[in-house]
Amino acid sequence: MIALGVKPEILKWYQELQKSHLTTSTAAFTQGVHDHQASQLPWFWSIDIPRDTSSKSWLTEFYRIHWLCTKAGKDHWEEEEELLTSEFQWVINYFQHHLKCWQEKYMEHTTANTHGAACYVARQQAIYDHLAEQGELKWQQINL
Repeated sequence: MIALGVKPEILKWYQELQKSHLTTSTAAFTQGVHDHQASQLPWFWSIDIPRDTSSKSWLTEFYRIHWLCTKAGKDHWEEEEELLTSEFQWVINYFQHHLKCWQEKYMEHTTANTHGAACYVARQQAIYDHLAEQGELKWQQINL
């Protein structure tokens, strides 16, 4: 554009075109790719030449598609966070449920004077108590 003798006020709208501006990235459209928070459109997609965006429906459509893809990615990670949070709580509930079951069995075996079975049940109870306790501690660490 400089070689063509374009006026300086027009040149201020444009940047030098780099090879990186012309590459495409499928990371924003590929499921399972985690690192696209730094992905941005090249500078030339944000130039608003007067009446260009209103007269070109394809540019408006491009912006809408880009926005929808970004929103879909955001929604996906919000859903993933909700699922992981629920799954974490389900695991803790599972350990607490089995702890209660082993506590009931321990009471049965201590009243029946079956010492071997009572020792085994006490060990299982201790295992599930430890697992539930560790789960609660990790949950508290995550939610600080």
